[in-house]
Amino acid sequence: MEENSTNKSWLQRLKDESWEAELLVSAIAIFGAFKLFDLVKWAANFFIDKLNPDQYIIAYFITFFSLIAVSALVSMFVIHFVLRAYWVGLVGLNSVFPDYSIEDTAYSKIYTKKILAILPKLKDSIQKVDELCSVIFSVAFTFLFIYGYIALFTSIYLLLFNILSKYVPKSILLIPAILIAVGAMIQTIVSLYSNLKQNKEKEKLQQLNFTLVKYANMMLFGPLYKNLLQVFMIFGSNFKKKKSLSYLILLFLFSGSVVAGIQLRNTNIFYLVGSNYQRYFDPYKTYSNYYKDTSNTNFLLTPEIQSDLIKSNVVEVFIPIFDYESSMRESICGKYEKPEDAPREERIRNRANYLKECYKKYHNIFLDNKKIDVSFLRYDNHHKTDQFGIVSFLNIKDLPEGLHELKIEKINSEGAYLYWTIPFYKSSQN
Repeated sequence: MEENSTNKSWLQRLKDESWEAELLVSAIAIFGAFKLFDLVKWAANFFIDKLNPDQYIIAYFITFFSLIAVSALVSMFVIHFVLRAYWVGLVGLNSVFPDYSIEDTAYSKIYTKKILAILPKLKDSIQKVDELCSVIFSVAFTFLFIYGYIALFTSIYLLLFNILSKYVPKSILLIPAILIAVGAMIQTIVSLYSNLKQNKEKEKLQQLNFTLVKYANMMLFGPLYKNLLQVFMIFGSNFKKKKSLSYLILLFLFSGSVVAGIQLRNTNIFYLVGSNYQRYFDPYKTYSNYYKDTSNTNFLLTPEIQSDLIKSNVVEVFIPIFDYESSMRESICGKYEKPEDAPREERIRNRANYLKECYKKYHNIFLDNKKIDVSFLRYDNHHKTDQFGIVSFLNIKDLPEGLHELKIEKINSEGAYLYWTIPFYKSSQN
């Protein structure tokens, strides 16, 4: 009995003093959560570089929902920090002034009574704010676990799919994804149906719901499924008693969506929307990232020339080569035949010549709508973004002074799947 009392006292003391740890963790979490935006931005660029454009839509959902999750986390931690700081102020105020006073009021007693009639008790406010802070903290880390695990699991599955697809039929590799999707769909439908008022006492249906929830969550969340189910059950089993706290989650989702909308323009996520990678750049607009002297990006999606004002007789063109392009070279350039018995230096030279000619086959450059013959140098790596690419030097000595236009295409087996139009002004002044 005494041991239980000691444990209870320890737990109560921990609860009473947890606000200090919450404030510290919340401040650190705000800083860390903002840094996660850079991780989402990097993930979008990583998928653009590594994945075949046919799979961009999957990467879009991974990165977009990750951005929503990070935005919700940021919103929660900021709100938590503000509320917990407000709570500390209320507790301090309560220690000096335990309650409202009518006798010592600076206002008239009639006015004071009317105002107090619409104001909550100080202790009630302290308790409600404390509850809100505790709920926010648990929901924030639940979001982190859910979206973090799903994003990581999906990314690993997608990368393994691309690696193994060279050796295993794609239909077989899709089986796990289909099973998870179908299982999650069936579980959702059964859960909704079993929670209808008229079905809550049907034992066989509830047993089926339990089984589906258990195994569906095991598939979706792996080793975290019990921890997440525990949080869900705490909210679900206390829903009627604390409805206002449960509805608070909707506010976080809304605020997270607002923050995500603001942060979205700082990423390349929209580039991943289906075939939107071509419409991402309007051919009738000029972008600063087309030009080396004005570019402010850390990941090039487009070719780049030295400036929009060319005062020399040469235009230097840098074209980024994405990793996924290696998977389509064979259909365009033919299979590279590696000379097994040749010396190492000769093998390296043959490989370099093959790539050099291959790059020329699936890149076209037009100057004022006239295709020009170019040669490429392999460039490792871009001075700012560290990307691999190819460089060509275009002789424009005979071009008249004025506005001109470069059109650059990337070709696959079906034709030009990427193209950019880059205007520049040729000046005769050196």
